[in-house]
Amino acid sequence: MTSPFVIVIAGPSGVGKTTLSKMLSMHFNCTYISEDEIAKEVFPDVYKDIEDYPDKLKIAENQLLKRAKEVFDSGRYVVIDRINLERGFIEEMKKTFHKHLILRVLWPPMETTIERDKRREGWTSGEDTIRRLYKKYEELKPIIGEKNYIDNRHQTPEETLARFIASIEQNKK
Repeated sequence: MTSPFVIVIAGPSGVGKTTLSKMLSMHFNCTYISEDEIAKEVFPDVYKDIEDYPDKLKIAENQLLKRAKEVFDSGRYVVIDRINLERGFIEEMKKTFHKHLILRVLWPPMETTIERDKRREGWTSGEDTIRRLYKKYEELKPIIGEKNYIDNRHQTPEETLARFIASIEQNKK
């Protein structure tokens, strides 16, 4: 790919977004931007529950978009790791980056994600949050496009990366 692009990897907690995003950033030598890291930086007192503060979430979202645009405008590729995907953000990303936007949702079955979350070390989301996020992402399918939802339940991170790269190459044709 000769012109820069922006990849957004989204999905509920525990689906492998951060792992895949970091692998993609290494593979494409991209700038990695994490919604969680921006929220921690801007609102360290509430970042884990930022979705409970829509005004703060919007500020963090604007910061994320601003950073992505700065990197993109400098000619570099960007990978964004995002949980809280909203209709307005998707529309803004499409408007800002047009054909240079690649948006994918990691989408293993909900029960798989709940089990992964229970096995996580450190911070977990909990079953209620995961169920709520699945409902939200289900409602976003018409905007994102069902073909952009990736079921990665039976794949290693390396297999998901290979599949993702192949889908990007296929779209170039």
